[in-house]
Amino acid sequence: MGQEHGKTLYIYRGGMDDCQRDVTKVRVDPSVTSLDARAFYNWRYLQTIILPHTITTIGNWVFDGCSSLTEITLPNSITAIGNNVFYGCTSLASITLPNSITTLGDWVFFGCSSLTSVTLPNSITKIGDGVFSRCSSLIEITLPNSITALGYRFFHQCSSLSSITLPNSITTFGKGVFWGCSSLTVITLPNSITTIDHWAFYGCSSLASVHLPENLISISLISISITAFEGCVNLTTIEAPYLSTTTLDNNNLDSFKNLLLNAGFSTSNPEDIISDRQPMDPNLDFYYNWKRWARTRDVDDRYPVFTAAVRCLKWPYMKQIFTSNMPVVNEIDVLTGLPLFMLAATGPTSDIESVYNLLRECPAAMNIMNNSHD
Repeated sequence: MGQEHGKTLYIYRGGMDDCQRDVTKVRVDPSVTSLDARAFYNWRYLQTIILPHTITTIGNWVFDGCSSLTEITLPNSITAIGNNVFYGCTSLASITLPNSITTLGDWVFFGCSSLTSVTLPNSITKIGDGVFSRCSSLIEITLPNSITALGYRFFHQCSSLSSITLPNSITTFGKGVFWGCSSLTVITLPNSITTIDHWAFYGCSSLASVHLPENLISISLISISITAFEGCVNLTTIEAPYLSTTTLDNNNLDSFKNLLLNAGFSTSNPEDIISDRQPMDPNLDFYYNWKRWARTRDVDDRYPVFTAAVRCLKWPYMKQIFTSNMPVVNEIDVLTGLPLFMLAATGPTSDIESVYNLLRECPAAMNIMNNSHD
């Protein structure tokens, strides 16, 4: 224990020391390489902490409840920040995350009500749920291109967040990702987005318009929850290539359902056909874009209709995918070099009706086979 700049200084050498909770300033000894879980849990008077370049990880709940913490500099040696690390640090106004960090755990900045601005480095590849939940002063944030999903309640009740730029790497919005962002007025969703989960924008009472910009190739949105915009009382316009510009009827859920249905969405989950699983409850609130789904390739680089042919699905199932996927029926399977009807004709479970109907719908496939043997 000593004095530095008129503050009580404590040299931390590891472990937990509940007897020092009245300390205002901490210097971590260079011998320490990791801050153990709850190391400074509920040190309510801690204002400043100095970390050496030997630190590589910060464990779970390390600064949980440090309500007076105003200043912290994270060294470039840190690669991971655990769950709930700055949970309830209500005096923390800003923080710079070094480019060495690859992982942010769940609820890292939960309740940091004074935090106004954050930049996440491009080194981050794994990021948890609720990271900025209840950061009620957060106005500005930069998200890196290295993250692909915003998890459960990621910006929950960030009531000062009025705008945000989302990188084109984002594919999924988790449940309640922008729940209660009451200052958010407009949002442009990236071309990469495939899923918008339940209550994604619930209670965004200032949100007036949502934009889905047109990609040079296509918009990839496949599934969207009917509750995604519930409580968005001022939302009037959703713009998208396949929705055109549509005015909603006073945030009425039936109006949104009709909007999705008119755009070709369905309550039938197309994955149920390919996976041969039990169909999901049609009363659930997800709507699926079959046409977009039918143009996506699986891990084998096949379109769903080719996967269905390989599995010798019966015609009533094959037809649903076939109808959505007309532009690819003349293509050759990337793995076998066979056309669609030949894939359907192979295997012990081959269904002759599927083969016949595929040929009837696409007679040019016979010419493809003849040319391939020339």
